[in-house]
Amino acid sequence: MAPRKQKQRRIARRRREALAHDRPPAARPAAIRRRRRPGRPDRILVAPDRVWVVATSRPRWSARAARDLEAAGIAAFEPREEIELVAPSGRRRLVRVPLLHRTLFVGLRDDAELALVESHPGIAQVLFREGRAVVIAPAVLQGFADAITGHGEDGEAVSAVLFALGETVRVTAGPLAPLTGTVEAVDPARRRYRVALALFGRETPVDLGEEQIEPA
Repeated sequence: MAPRKQKQRRIARRRREALAHDRPPAARPAAIRRRRRPGRPDRILVAPDRVWVVATSRPRWSARAARDLEAAGIAAFEPREEIELVAPSGRRRLVRVPLLHRTLFVGLRDDAELALVESHPGIAQVLFREGRAVVIAPAVLQGFADAITGHGEDGEAVSAVLFALGETVRVTAGPLAPLTGTVEAVDPARRRYRVALALFGRETPVDLGEEQIEPA
């Protein structure tokens, strides 16, 4: 019986390069660093004649759901940031990563399109508050799109609006701590949030500062 050949072990390219240059291999977490790509991507235009709502996708569905909705004639915007991955060897590659976890914005013309969005297998839900969809003004959404593509001026304030709308938060300071509620509106200039809190058996809108709340 012929002897079995031993399986040849391969040395990872990163380790080969390190040995060739007489230096210790880089630790895996530090092997790749992130940095923004120089320049800026093309501007994303938000249709001003649509009603823009917030939808959450099922895990690993956000990009595909956005593509499917666009193919069906429904405007969809999944915020992504373009970054450059740089390996220790100097090799570079560009990737686009989501900015908001399983969140996309959908521009609707009528209730029929809303029904199509809700029936998509990749959409977990469209955010509603007291029977009404959480709506983002086209101008605000355009400002956010401009901020993440480098075409805007006040990206931080606009980001605060979109990250917070419809979010459940906990009051951390003042007499209302530690009640929880849902963000209904945001004043980005003043960094103030209108939060619906359950008080005396009913939901009451309360105006709170950024320093008084945290994600629940």
